[in-house]
Amino acid sequence: MRYAETGFNLEVDLSTGNIEKVETDPKWTEQHIGGLGTNMKIMWDRVPPETEPFSPDNLLIFSTGLLCGTPAPGANRTMITTISPQTQYVAYSMMGGFFAPELKYAGYDKVIIRGKSPKLVYLWINNDKVEIRDASHLAGKGAVETQELIKKELNEPRAHVAAIGLAGENRVFFASIEQGRSSASRQGLGAVMGDKGLKAIAVRGTKDINIYKPEELVKLSEWALEYAMWRQANPVPGMIPIVAILGSPQEMLECDERWHTENFMWGNARQRRKGFWTPEIEEQWTKTQLGVRTRLISCYNCPLKCGALISVPGVSRYMMKCFTKLTYAMGAYVDDLEFGFRIAQRATEYGIDGFSGPQVMAFAVELLEAGILTEKDFEGCPEGNAERFYWLLDRIVRREGIGDILADGTYWAALKIGNGADAFAHNNIRKQEQAPLKLGMLNPIYYLMY
Repeated sequence: MRYAETGFNLEVDLSTGNIEKVETDPKWTEQHIGGLGTNMKIMWDRVPPETEPFSPDNLLIFSTGLLCGTPAPGANRTMITTISPQTQYVAYSMMGGFFAPELKYAGYDKVIIRGKSPKLVYLWINNDKVEIRDASHLAGKGAVETQELIKKELNEPRAHVAAIGLAGENRVFFASIEQGRSSASRQGLGAVMGDKGLKAIAVRGTKDINIYKPEELVKLSEWALEYAMWRQANPVPGMIPIVAILGSPQEMLECDERWHTENFMWGNARQRRKGFWTPEIEEQWTKTQLGVRTRLISCYNCPLKCGALISVPGVSRYMMKCFTKLTYAMGAYVDDLEFGFRIAQRATEYGIDGFSGPQVMAFAVELLEAGILTEKDFEGCPEGNAERFYWLLDRIVRREGIGDILADGTYWAALKIGNGADAFAHNNIRKQEQAPLKLGMLNPIYYLMY
């Protein structure tokens, strides 16, 4: 008997339409432990080093962790692995939410996608029934919108759907995969999904998972939950509010942004704005955040509410977590936090990385100011920092005009633009924008993390 894992992977070839349920070797889990380790083993064995990101031979692997779907608190991550178009190396990104536990309950540890579909499709996994369905009617639809449309089409409100938006369809190098209460945003995995012609994966599962010594696991889980809630009530003294308790940074819980707005750079990592966090800004931003925050939410089997449902008047509701509420506003030099919430909603529907996206747009503005890009490149762009960012976002995800070059990220765009543009491509590690904004001075924790 297999414990925690199901012992089966789902292999899907989009070129041929072939679907197979494949039993896995239990020794892999012993040797490589979790979803990331076993994903890397598959990539090593099956993807030659010369494979291009947009080759049919490139794999796109959705994997559960070993403890996903068990009582272990917070064990809910989906690990997605492929060859990145941004770095051209093997890459992974992960998302929380409910997708991985649901996949386990459907009877699979991984979904391994290969090949390319000749038309846009989505995958429907309903326990042992798996279908490749036509998604031509979903072309151009938003990532969040697509999730809701598929659940209605299937008449299955409890399904969990991972989807791409227009950025993924157009192979933007920093396209994300959006799913319910989370997203896999880094390194352009959404672009690979779009290149394969896969708009979404929907999953519904009702099976059980076997657990070895369940009573002991439940006791350990209860202890972990008790500690998490104790830490919630007893923050670490002297730490900034967003990291003084457990869980992902508590950006949507906390309104105090002095540390971020005064210690990180604004624009494309050029200028630090000391003294920005005035009582007036604090009052205005707090009012804005509390006004649009419908409620705090968490991922599967986790008591810590790191995300929030956001309802901005005039736009559809979406989920936000972490630093994205600031990346657009700080990147554009816009002091109104509502701008950040509004543009993040559009960007979430488009399906782009909320770290790299603002960096790329700020990079473009700097090139214009430096005379490396010209007014002709920005022809039709309205005046004003906020309006310029909306215009750039639309051009990038549609790959129109200068947006077609910027859609490859700052590293590759700088090579195409030339004329000294590479000097403005900040924060690139392995051709990827890592830190959304540079700190004014070296922070060892951020250095190690990035």
